[in-house]
Amino acid sequence: MKLFITAIAPLFATLASAAVLPKREATVWQSPFSGTIDAPVANDVIVPGVDFAFEYALSNWCESAYTPFTVYLTGGPAPPPFENVNANGTLAEGSFMLDLGKYSVSNFGLPSQGTPPPSTLNLPVEVVSAVTNGTQLYLTVLQEFDGCPGGISVEYSLTSIPVTLRTTAV
Repeated sequence: MKLFITAIAPLFATLASAAVLPKREATVWQSPFSGTIDAPVANDVIVPGVDFAFEYALSNWCESAYTPFTVYLTGGPAPPPFENVNANGTLAEGSFMLDLGKYSVSNFGLPSQGTPPPSTLNLPVEVVSAVTNGTQLYLTVLQEFDGCPGGISVEYSLTSIPVTLRTTAV
């Protein structure tokens, strides 16, 4: 009984105090590497309702089995900063105009998992009404890296290119 009081009781006290620690905020890790948007190219004109070429060359520096990424249309004086990335791997509400979809690339010849990236994307015609004249637009890709070195479970990268939206007929 004396062993219990001197050895085990302090352990219970430690565990009890740990149970009341405040919840820590999830950390969002920025990857030191990112993929590149190969199509469209910077400053390409995109016409709502018309398909445009899309190609993203991903980075797989963590050698993940699958590489998920999400494509967004964003607007503003500059591309969205990394601070807009949420812990769940999405851009914060209000920091993008349109979510163009989440896609997944299988690596090392593994079977497909999720939606593969399309070769073309299409902006709905309704996006024109949301764009203020003179607003700089960006095609933005948020890529997820799983199982990276250093014990970091998930990292993210953010890549953007400027695009021009044609809002009037030619």
